[in-house]
Amino acid sequence: MIKFFRNTFLISIILISSALSQSEPTIFKGKVSDEKGEALPFASVALKENNSGASTDKNGLFKIMTRPGKYTVEVTFIGYTKVVDHITLEKGKQFEKNYTLISASFEIGGIQVTADNQFIPNAPETKTTVGAGQIEHIQASSLSDIMSFMPGVETINPSLSGAEQATIRGGDAIGTQIMLDGIPISNNANMQEGIGHTVANRGIDLRAIPADNIKEVEIIRGIPSAKYGDLTDGLMIVKTKAVAEPFRVKYKYNPNINEFNFSKGFNWGSWVLNSNFNVAVSDSDKRVEGDGYTRFAGQLSAEKGNDDYNIKNIIYVTRAIDETKEQRGDAARNAWYNRDLNLKYTGNFAYNFSSFSSLNADVSVGYTYQDSYNQTVVSRDNVVISDRLDEGTQEGTIVFGSYLGKKWIKGDVWNLYSNLSYNFRFFTDEYLHSWTTGITWRDDFNKGKGVIFDPLYPPSLSVPTMRIRTYDDLPQYNILSLFAEDKITGNFIKPFTLQYGARYEVYRPNGINLKGLIGKGDLIESYNGSFLNPRINLSFNLADKTQLRFGYGVTSKSPPMGMIFAQQKYYDITDTVAVVNAAYPDSNFSLISTYIRPYGNEYLKGYTQKKYEFSLDQQIGSVGFTLTGFINNTSNMFTSETVPIMFYKKSFPNYPDLSTSIITDSVIETGYQYQNNGWSKVRGLEFSFKTERIPAISTVFNFDASYTYSESGTNSGISFGVAKYSSNLGMTVVPRYNDYNQYHKSLLLNYKFDIQAKPLGMWLTLQIQQRIIEIEGRKGYDDTLATGYFTQKGQMIDIPQNERASAKYSQITKSIQAFELLEEDKPNKWLINVKVSKSLWNGAAISFFVNNILNNQPLYLTRRHAASSPTYERRNPEIFYGIEFGASLGGL
Repeated sequence: MIKFFRNTFLISIILISSALSQSEPTIFKGKVSDEKGEALPFASVALKENNSGASTDKNGLFKIMTRPGKYTVEVTFIGYTKVVDHITLEKGKQFEKNYTLISASFEIGGIQVTADNQFIPNAPETKTTVGAGQIEHIQASSLSDIMSFMPGVETINPSLSGAEQATIRGGDAIGTQIMLDGIPISNNANMQEGIGHTVANRGIDLRAIPADNIKEVEIIRGIPSAKYGDLTDGLMIVKTKAVAEPFRVKYKYNPNINEFNFSKGFNWGSWVLNSNFNVAVSDSDKRVEGDGYTRFAGQLSAEKGNDDYNIKNIIYVTRAIDETKEQRGDAARNAWYNRDLNLKYTGNFAYNFSSFSSLNADVSVGYTYQDSYNQTVVSRDNVVISDRLDEGTQEGTIVFGSYLGKKWIKGDVWNLYSNLSYNFRFFTDEYLHSWTTGITWRDDFNKGKGVIFDPLYPPSLSVPTMRIRTYDDLPQYNILSLFAEDKITGNFIKPFTLQYGARYEVYRPNGINLKGLIGKGDLIESYNGSFLNPRINLSFNLADKTQLRFGYGVTSKSPPMGMIFAQQKYYDITDTVAVVNAAYPDSNFSLISTYIRPYGNEYLKGYTQKKYEFSLDQQIGSVGFTLTGFINNTSNMFTSETVPIMFYKKSFPNYPDLSTSIITDSVIETGYQYQNNGWSKVRGLEFSFKTERIPAISTVFNFDASYTYSESGTNSGISFGVAKYSSNLGMTVVPRYNDYNQYHKSLLLNYKFDIQAKPLGMWLTLQIQQRIIEIEGRKGYDDTLATGYFTQKGQMIDIPQNERASAKYSQITKSIQAFELLEEDKPNKWLINVKVSKSLWNGAAISFFVNNILNNQPLYLTRRHAASSPTYERRNPEIFYGIEFGASLGGL
């Protein structure tokens, strides 16, 4: 693979050299405006004959470099009627022409109502694009609610009471990257594990990103550009608003959420300033006081630019409080909270050297103060505890009776990011190359006070026991990425777009290996893996309204610090204990030995995913459809693996001299450690169909279907049970078994009717979802015979295959019930939702929604439960409603 990309690089250099010797290309430039003369930023201008094109800048200007010839120009913008033009470009001459698009959209009290008439995607990768009008129409409260626009995602009732994460195409949330205004949101240094709704060692909590200030979201489900890294399953690119607009107030209510939002944008000299402030309160259970989530989020952006440069600065401030307070009458006195304060600066800078080259730089500094707390009553008699931080033996402390165990976790998290990329364009023969190369550096670290509690009153007495820990000594987590990508457009029999490139990801780099240049090891060595990720996307226009797309790519995800530097596990073995009088601690005596075993894995590697995709895009008159098939194979995923461990009980005949001991017994337990032991395979088909707005009924019809089959398991194919005594073997052992695989099948159909009645100032959406297939099962679960066992002498004994069914090993056979082998096959279900937005007066609108309007909640009797204790599952969320009011106050 390295040899292939080295050769590709050399070929590219030759092509570039050849290009520089050729004559200057023709420049086609102009401006795109609406019928009022207002500039349309981000409109698409494309030349159909060779797939060349450009997007307009914030002033509506575009500039396309191409070869002389006759071209068909298509100018498109969501919510506007497409313009088709024919031009002739002459050698050595610039050609300038402006275009005016007629709006096919309208506004409902500040909500932009649009219909996307673009049936053939311009970009080769598969993605879903969601605009601000759609976001406001569904009354989204966080980025999580926007996920419902993707095929295969079932509507859920909006709530902020639990952590919300993004999973794409049956993947894992940790493998989804969130890009906010050009900067990836990092969760790598989050160490707040084990309290409340924490997302440490998992994906991003989407609740912290309010939806009201979002301009656009792109959800890339296919093979992403090489510009994006540290992801496997997918990518969400979030762009917030940065425009001059009237002061706008919004209030949102549903049974779970109360939310206020205030926004304002204005021009200040050459700068465009935009501000937004959001307050949201969500109750987990309205019957319980102090049980919920509160978010305060503020954002201020300043942007200016011209033809030569663009500068954008953004400051974010977010305060999130997630808690459950102690309730009167609760004997356990359970309570917890997670309170985060995030401050972040982002800067985006771009400079255009010429029509052919530009330089982009993105920088970000983020700080998060994390404060978590948990309490519960700890009740146990005559418990011996130790605060020892290294292996050895010491006198223990005997704790009597119950107490309130308290634990704090305090983190000071810093996320530093910088990205520098150079872009240039050139021709080889008739083919236009748009080349991008760059370097990314990330630095995440946590210098918090760490895990805090009173050692004499630990928050838990379970095995293994806890210890105080500071995060000051944690190393910094650096990620270095190098990337290069070429996008070629042209005509080879038919118009095509070829986007190919590679990204070299290095997780915690620690040196240079020059032998890597000849394929011997990694060029840049690292603690947690170096990955060369090639990616390629090809789109080919078979006809004017028919397009094929192919994609292949490799992506990788870095392990988080919470897995690499997880706190060690402390096993306290009581060697001797004597309680004379509980009232006089000095009369009591105990000796306790501490053994330490790792839970983290300093050399845990990142995991990878190979992605394959094929798509057909077809337009027939005023309708169009896309059919996509995909395969995602993920290997070496992060898993917490069971590991058998052994300790010794001792006596000390020469006490207080502890240097001499006698082993009196051995103890075996099962511990855990993070490893690269997981895999998954996802296969799927996605189909989407949509129409233009049907004039007679002012309706746009959308239909999508998503089928996925996923299977997951472990590389080792083994698992360990709990320690048990076997009289046949005459000892306590930890049995080992063949592991099993899990699979899931899903088919979801989504019918959506958007009735957009401009004369009435109303937008009504009727959504009908049908879940046809929902199956869960396990392969190999019926293999209950042990394949080996771990002994009290620390030996791993393998059982020969032909002896596994022997009576000698019957006592370590895994015990399962017949119903545990059954497949969960849930029946067909329907879910009907209605959303309505209605203008009240100029700049003001009211919206409401009803989910599960028929209150259809069929019960499903689960199969994997005993008949004596049946378990039922509600197949749909309960009927649910919400309302929102928004108004623009033009004078403010």
